[in-house]
Amino acid sequence: MKKTLILLAALLVVAVVIVAIVSGSSPKAELPEAAETVEPSPAPADPAAEAGEETAEELPAAAGVDYEALYALHAPDEVVMTVDGKDVTWQDYCYVYSSQAIDMEQQFQMYQNYGYAMGWDSQADEEGHSYAELLPDMVEDFLAQLGAIEKMAEDNDIRLSDEEEAALQELHESNFASFCGEGATEEDFYAFLDSIHLSPELYWRMNRANSLYQAGFNSLYGENGEKLEEQEALAQLEKDGIISADHILIATIDLATREALDEATVAEKTALAQQIAEELRGIEDPEERAARFAELKEQHNEDPGSAAGYVFGPGVMVEEFYNGALALEPGEISEPVQSAYGYHIILRRDVDLDTELTGSQGYTGRTNAAWTLYSAKLDAILEQVTESVRYAQGFQAPAVLDFYTKPEATE
Repeated sequence: MKKTLILLAALLVVAVVIVAIVSGSSPKAELPEAAETVEPSPAPADPAAEAGEETAEELPAAAGVDYEALYALHAPDEVVMTVDGKDVTWQDYCYVYSSQAIDMEQQFQMYQNYGYAMGWDSQADEEGHSYAELLPDMVEDFLAQLGAIEKMAEDNDIRLSDEEEAALQELHESNFASFCGEGATEEDFYAFLDSIHLSPELYWRMNRANSLYQAGFNSLYGENGEKLEEQEALAQLEKDGIISADHILIATIDLATREALDEATVAEKTALAQQIAEELRGIEDPEERAARFAELKEQHNEDPGSAAGYVFGPGVMVEEFYNGALALEPGEISEPVQSAYGYHIILRRDVDLDTELTGSQGYTGRTNAAWTLYSAKLDAILEQVTESVRYAQGFQAPAVLDFYTKPEATE
């Protein structure tokens, strides 16, 4: 699931903005405004001449990956690998490699701006690999994920609608002015792609993959998961540990300042929480219990955000609240459950598939279950595609550090 979603994020960037690989040693990714020309800023032929001779020694040497030298390693049309039986040329491999490298260098710079030492030789995973060592794996993952989306569409006979095709074309045409200036033609745009070593074939594959990703979900599950059977959706939510619960919070801290209340007030609130729980747990009729819960909640609840209760999974709410709710059957009331906020008297409820999940930015339980199942399908396809990857005899993924010049510290 994670790999597929990572690919989608990467493709969304490429679909709207093309990474401009600047000739020379300094990479630069442009995010142009609409209708502006993208022109890489050339490095001065003599930095000292612009900065003044007296400051020349303070300037760092040129640094970064030499993408032109990297591109010159092989002929553009040389097939360097196959993914799901489809050839990948050096031009396409190198573009993905360079794009991933540029993205990584931008992240390094971001961390460095905040005072963290980060670079190609930094440790990237628990096994001790550096970012430089993992870069070829990232390229393979990207290409395999791209192939997985295409295979998913092929296996399920998913095709873009006329509206989706029109939206793709509109996006394509908007790139003419964005990257080549007002009044630019398609011919101008393809010339620009050639200048940054992005083949039209890969450009269109990445753009179409975004549309196919969403179209596949819509076709299999509906735009909001409405094609998913209720029992299957509920079973998936249960598997994911997603539950529905409401509570009456009796706070033992000042919720505005997070400071503890005095002992006498805490004692009073502890007694109140116990009293409320005992009353509710003593009501046998579920409907009467729920009605009385609503009354007591209106009188005593101090959680301003729980008017309609919560639908949530692990890690969304405080652990004590989640575990307390999980231990109940729908309709049951808990004993007072203590957390850092105070006491929670919890009412477990049945999950309503059409209720928005807490903290999900609009996803309902049904939609969430559908996306989880869809991601699982794509993961299974991704595993097949990854196993199909074959490299051309004698091909070795380039080592980014062979093309990297470290910046020199300023005096």
